[in-house]
Amino acid sequence: MRHLHTLLIAAAFSLATTGCSTVNYRLMAADGGHRMVAIDAAHEISVVVTTEAWDENGNEEPLTIIHVLISNMGQQPVLLAPGDFDLFDGRGFRYRLRDAGATFKTVPPGTPLHGAANLNYDPGNGADFEPIHSRSEALRRLALPWGVLQPGTQMRGFLYFDNIGQTANHAMLAWRSQTPDHRSISEFGFRLYLAPPPY
Repeated sequence: MRHLHTLLIAAAFSLATTGCSTVNYRLMAADGGHRMVAIDAAHEISVVVTTEAWDENGNEEPLTIIHVLISNMGQQPVLLAPGDFDLFDGRGFRYRLRDAGATFKTVPPGTPLHGAANLNYDPGNGADFEPIHSRSEALRRLALPWGVLQPGTQMRGFLYFDNIGQTANHAMLAWRSQTPDHRSISEFGFRLYLAPPPY
């Protein structure tokens, strides 16, 4: 049975966007903070979500940009895949994840690293995401990479979604965690609220 983990620590969530237009909103938790933490104590997985962390320039289109840090302190590997993340509003409208194509993989100690990243990766629960086309090198370099998170490790990076600010006043970021062989582990959810910018 899946459980939705939404333990909030120090409140939390705001939105970072990039583009030519001025940002005129923030996406936040009810208390106006900038971080959310969810913990699945049974499987020893934690997720830290942070917004307003994006400080790069150069992207041509507005995006909803969210930073995540995922720690796997449990006993089984965890898949990180683009099809396992969703951003949707209260009406059920889904905002498409924009995939930067970043990947990682486990290699034996001492293995020389060379060549381009392996872009063949497991998409996860679905393939309803699309590549992001941008001249911004930072989008790929700073994206949350896809791969298998081994026990005792963590991974961090940014998630990119279609811009939510024009059509919604609240939303939910969800991650359906699973093992590399597609056995469900648990679900994490972060409630977001649209707010005007500070003056």
